[in-house]
Amino acid sequence: MSNKPTILIIIGISGDLSKRKLLPAISQIAKTGMIPEKFKIVGVTRQPDIKLDTLLNYTKDKDYIINNTELFEMDLLSQDDYKNLSNRLNEIEKEFGSETQYLFYLSVPPKVSKSIIELIGKSGLSERINTKLLLEKPFGIDLISAKELVNHIDNYFKPEQVYRIDHYLAKETAQNIIIFREGNSLFKKTWNKDFIEKIEVIVSEEIDIEGRANFYEQTGALRDLIQSHLLQLLALTLMDLPKEDHINEVPNLRYEALRQLNLSSGESLLSYAKRGQYKGYREEVNNPLSMTETFASIDLVSSDEKWQGVKIKLTTGKALKDKTTYIKILYKKDHEHESNELLLRLQPDEGISFSVWAKRPGYEHQISRHALNFSFKDHYTSLPEAYEQVLFNAIIGDHSLFSTSKEVVETWRILDSLQKAWATSTYDLIIYPKGSTIEEIIS
Repeated sequence: MSNKPTILIIIGISGDLSKRKLLPAISQIAKTGMIPEKFKIVGVTRQPDIKLDTLLNYTKDKDYIINNTELFEMDLLSQDDYKNLSNRLNEIEKEFGSETQYLFYLSVPPKVSKSIIELIGKSGLSERINTKLLLEKPFGIDLISAKELVNHIDNYFKPEQVYRIDHYLAKETAQNIIIFREGNSLFKKTWNKDFIEKIEVIVSEEIDIEGRANFYEQTGALRDLIQSHLLQLLALTLMDLPKEDHINEVPNLRYEALRQLNLSSGESLLSYAKRGQYKGYREEVNNPLSMTETFASIDLVSSDEKWQGVKIKLTTGKALKDKTTYIKILYKKDHEHESNELLLRLQPDEGISFSVWAKRPGYEHQISRHALNFSFKDHYTSLPEAYEQVLFNAIIGDHSLFSTSKEVVETWRILDSLQKAWATSTYDLIIYPKGSTIEEIIS
């Protein structure tokens, strides 16, 4: 671990993300003893009378947060207030008595992030070598806006200062994809087009939009999950393995995998992409003509020689029958009973399973498929929450779990033509009842 004195500045500490994820995560890291000895949270808020204890409903061990947090009231759009914040951070650094890193975590709506980044930059805070910027998605809404946002950030921060958060990459199974591929010769030597027929990345959610009408009408399933989480998980699956002890190569290897991905070619839109909307959505958002998709499934191809010809499908949807996230690897077969399947489960039961065929006990020659299963919960008493890993890696300066600017632009590049097609087409929206399965929607 890094014992570098650290100030975590949470801009928007009174927001839901901070209360549900960030503060509990910091509390848990502190409980394990893996947090720097000199550590302070400065919670930036626009609310004048907010009390810290009202933000700790989801934090089990409150003492550490209470003893190491102070609230700082400011106008997020006032340049003078950033100067005041800078002065306070300098005072804390003097109290620490040594050089301190500043971690700015923007826990705010995307529409105000751009102005905050600019004001942090103009205040001079971004010029400090030990200043880091942590950003939540979305990183733009299309290819053009993503490029503009990247250029805007580059005006004030160097690439190594920026940490774009994709909490799916911080899940234990996602982190273990590299170890699993690298440490098991059976899979390491068969991780290519010669043995693999199809790769699927699935995020199925039971919940609907849960009252987030404004957000979801402006976003949809393609932007909300496929552009970020699913494409990043796919990149982890397709990328070349890093050299031994070179985990810092991972972001660039993911980028190279993304760079070679494209939507499958087809005569019509329906041949490579399907979108759906659950019944009742239009009433929830009060828009009887809404074309916003709550379900999306797309087919991709890779030009990488190792993956040419392998079918790739990404699928996500809300108000479905099951809640599950997994990466499925289907192996080539000559006969039906050879159809081995590898499942990398991210939720709800993190782990790995591999299906094999075996003879049933008895006199007759009958065979059945069975799963060789590994679950983290069977071997470990606790798993770090994704945001614990995100914050810890940012503190120690490990970029391997964070998306780079190049990756963000590539994900939008992959989806650009589909976004444009869906913006002008109206014939292809599938209306499905809540509780549907993926197979029922795309069949």
